[in-house]
Formats: sequence, C-alpha cells, structure tokens
Amino acid sequence: MGKIVVLPDALCNQIAAGEVVERPAAVVKELVENSLDAGSRKISISLLQGGRKEVRVVDNGCGMSPDDALLAVERHATSKIRRLEDLHSVQSLGFRGEALPSIASVSRFELISREPEALSGTCIRLEGGILRDVRELGCAAGTAITVRDLFYNVPARRKFLRSVETEMANISDQVMKLALSQPAVHFQMSHENRLVFDFPQTVSLLDRVTQVLGADLAEALRDFAVAGPPVDLQGFAAQPQVQKSNSRSMFIYVNGRPVWDRILNQSVLRAYDTLLPKGKYPVVVLFLSMPPELVDVNVHPTKREIRLHSPGPVMETIQRVVRKALEGSPHGAAVYGGGRPCGVGGGTSPRPVQTIRELQVDLENDAQRRPLPNQIEPLRQTVFPSGYAAALQVQKDAEKGAAGQADDSVCFSRLPILGQLANAYILLEAPDGLLMIDQHAAHERVLYDQLSSLSPGKTGRQRLARSLVLELQPREAAILKTWLDKLLDAGFEIEPFGPHSFIVQATPAALGDIPAESLLREVLESAEEGQQGPHWDFLAGLAKTAACHSAIRAGQRLQRAEIIHLLEAMDRAAIPMTCPHGRPLWCKLTHAEIARFFHRP
Repeated sequence: MGKIVVLPDALCNQIAAGEVVERPAAVVKELVENSLDAGSRKISISLLQGGRKEVRVVDNGCGMSPDDALLAVERHATSKIRRLEDLHSVQSLGFRGEALPSIASVSRFELISREPEALSGTCIRLEGGILRDVRELGCAAGTAITVRDLFYNVPARRKFLRSVETEMANISDQVMKLALSQPAVHFQMSHENRLVFDFPQTVSLLDRVTQVLGADLAEALRDFAVAGPPVDLQGFAAQPQVQKSNSRSMFIYVNGRPVWDRILNQSVLRAYDTLLPKGKYPVVVLFLSMPPELVDVNVHPTKREIRLHSPGPVMETIQRVVRKALEGSPHGAAVYGGGRPCGVGGGTSPRPVQTIRELQVDLENDAQRRPLPNQIEPLRQTVFPSGYAAALQVQKDAEKGAAGQADDSVCFSRLPILGQLANAYILLEAPDGLLMIDQHAAHERVLYDQLSSLSPGKTGRQRLARSLVLELQPREAAILKTWLDKLLDAGFEIEPFGPHSFIVQATPAALGDIPAESLLREVLESAEEGQQGPHWDFLAGLAKTAACHSAIRAGQRLQRAEIIHLLEAMDRAAIPMTCPHGRPLWCKLTHAEIARFFHRP
C-alpha cells in the first residue's frame, strides 16, 4: 500500500464538519440561514442540553422536493450557485455545499420537508453521515431539521464542548444577530421546552432592535442613515454613556449577513474615539448595503469574516455618519432638566475656533486677581456671581417651564457656580441637584474639539530654533512615512533623514508650546497600542495628545472668569460627555440622592 491514499467520504465529511461545525451554535447558524434563504416567515428553534442532545429548527419556507432533499445531504450540492462567477455575486446567507452533510456526519440527522403545492413530504434520516431511511410522510409545508447527539461519533470533539450555560449563551448570540437583521421574520427559541426568545414580526427595524436589545437600551440609541452609490448605510448608535466591556454589542451586517470584520469594527470605534475610555466598547447596530461584487464573503469557511474591495471610502463613511449621529443626540437632557446645551441642535452659533495659546491668553486676561490667603470671605461672596439669586431663579423657572424661558437657553454657563473642590472639580447648582465637572477633562474636550476642527492646510507654522532629528524604530518609521502628507497639512515641516530617521524643522503654531518630539512619539505610541498602523487617524491622535498636554491641570486654582470661560466653551462642545480619552466630564448628585444619604423623607 502506498503512502498516499484517497480518504473515504465519511472521513472527508467529518473533516469538513470541523470547519463549519465547531459547537451547537454553528449548527443553529447554518440551519437558520438556510431557513431564511428559503423565504421563511417563521422559524422555531428548540434545544435540549444546550444543543448537545438535540437541535431542532422548523420553518415555513419553500420546502424541498424528494429529489432535492436527497441531494441536499450530498457533498458539493447547493441551490445558491451554478458557476464560478456566481461566487462574486452571492446574495444569499448560506451557499456552502458541505453544511448539511457535514452536520449529518457528526450527528443523528433527520430532515423533513414539503413544498407548499405537494400532497406529501419527504423524511430522510442519517447516522454519522450514513443514509439509514428515506420515506414519504405527511407534514406541514416547509422544512424541519433535527440534529441529535452532536459529535456522538467523534469523542475527541465532543469533550471540548462547554457547559450547557456556555453553549446556550453562544446560541443566543447567534439567534440575536440573525433576528436583528430580519424584522419581517418571527423567531422563537426554546430550551428544555421553556421559551427563551419570542420575536414576532415587526414593521420597522427599530421595533426589532427594541425587541432584541430591550426598551431601556433602545432609548439610548440614535439612528443614522445615508444613501449613495455604491454604499448604503443605516443603523443605530448608542450614546457614549452606554459602555460594554467587549465588542459583542457591535452588530455589523453587510448585505444582511452578520459579520466580524476588523476594518468595519475599527471604523465604528473611530467614531467613538475620544468618547469611550480604553477597553470599553459601544452598542451599535449597523447595516451596510453594497454591490455583491465589491465584497468577498469567501474569506472564512463560516462566512463570518469578509474582505472589502475598497475599504477606505467605506471606513470614512461609517466614521462620519456614526459620529454625526452621536453629535446630534440630546446628550444634555439628564443634566439640564429637559433642555440642551447652546449651540447643539439649534441655539446660539459657535464662536470662531481658538488655538490653545489664544484660549490660554483669554483666560489669563479675564482672570481676576487671586485673593490673599488671609482674605477670608464667605464662599458666595468669593465665587458666586453678583446676580446669584436671580440666576438661580432663572433655572427654577426654566425647570417649571415658565413663559419666556426657552429650553435651548439652558446650558452649563447658566448654572450658578458654587466653587472648586480640591482645585480639581468645578461645582455647579443644577435645577435638580449638584453638578461636578472635572476641570482637566472638560478643558481637554474643549481643546480637542477646537484642534480637530482646524482646516488641514490652513494652520500656521512655527519654525524651530534648532532642527530636531527624530530617531524611530523601523515600524514607527514606516507608519510615520505614510503620514507625511497629513503632517504637512497639519503645519509640520518634516522629511526623511535616513532609513529610520526624520528631521523636523517646523511645527503647527497652535502646538508651539509642546515639544515636537514628545508629541510625535506619543501619537506613534497610541497608534501602536491600538494596532491600527498607518490607517490610524493621525490628525485625531495629534489633537488628542496636544489637548492633554495643554489642558488645565487638576490642582490648578481657577478664577471665576476662567471657570465661566470654560463653561461657555463646554456649551459649544458637540458632545460634552467625555474627555478625548473617554473619561466622563461630569457627574450629578440629584436632590433625591442627597436626601437619601441624610435619611430625609
């Protein structure tokens, strides 16, 4: 006998099963996708022992004839493609010719199917991939597939299955992902004869999102949509306050198919850049529609990963649209008792952009003379405006909806200033409680918004008294070379000076007070930590680093004029919720919370 042999079909099927059938959740995914491709309007999933004992999927789709049912359990048999070119224009969810035979090869498999116009249906049973029975029987129109004793004949794989709870969690994730993208389909799932999910048909996508994610979370979502060839984009993005510890709440679909794609994930995370702290993830439901020939869905055996033909424009569109949705959200309602900050969604027009240096000069010019340590005055006389009582009354009138007080006029700068705590937090009296603002984080947000809004190519330059030679690691140098055009637009004069060296001769005037070497090195380190390489948003990273360097520090005593200036700048911020690193800017103690602490009724 020679060294090379042809493997038997049963073993080939078991090997193929290892590619698509990793656990019960994979079985559910393949069967439900086939049901959706069959035009089903109701899909029922029943499970025993987390799918290890039994997975049953019943649909009311188009069903199969006896001949088609027999072919469906043969390898390389599918109704989705006919020729090689069809692979580049696939619009169905499933098209693998090995899914059903692979599942059947590692289980006790039963398929029952009937076409709507047929008088009877077909029942096919297989064990370990071996055909055991084919017969005619009466059944409802559609298809019902039962998979029992998964991996019963492959003990090495069966022992790697997890607990019932873990397997159910994975199955639930798969069903939720599929249900979110199919609002016109009724999904039911039960485990041990107990109903787990019941998602009836809905009219709108928002109704389905509310069903699956819950009404509380749905209230925090902001919708977005853009239509334009070749990409259509729609979906929902949660406000930055809603944070998750993993990326499982990022539901991304391409042409109706749930996918995990690094580029698309990074596009969403970029939209939340400066809004979420490191290690936190947003809740986003995103549907991307594009011509099938512009996306390759054959990258992964289970079609979980994809490859885009031109990822650059798609990334920019996603980032821009999601960010715009977040900036248009009524983020101030919880603070202002129903009002919204000035300059957001209406109200006053934003002031011209100021550089870091100009803003600091303004603060210094507006600052009043600091009181001497021995000048002891009542707190209100020191830091309250002279019209404190009147200002407080304005806030109370606004809270009550008094005539002549528009909600749009309620903003941070209108709240009475109580003072500073530990020279780090600004205290304001809100209509319904005490508001505390982190002065460093707030100033970071203000500076970041100002720097990121500067038009590329229009920033002034400040020449260095002495040219700087920057020595970098090979990977850092490769990344920096891809940024040279952006560096020029931003106001730098920098050019290669050896294999891994660069010479810097000028920096942006707005960043003149920050050492160029530390600024560039920190931006490079940020790109490396995020493993985003040359596609990382350099200008955003530059603005974030520069804002952190120049912002007011914790422990710095502020005069009343400086506080007012900062609050007015916060009113003009698009999203005054977090600093550029994602940390919160403010928090509020309501009157009820304070009263509860003191055990007051």
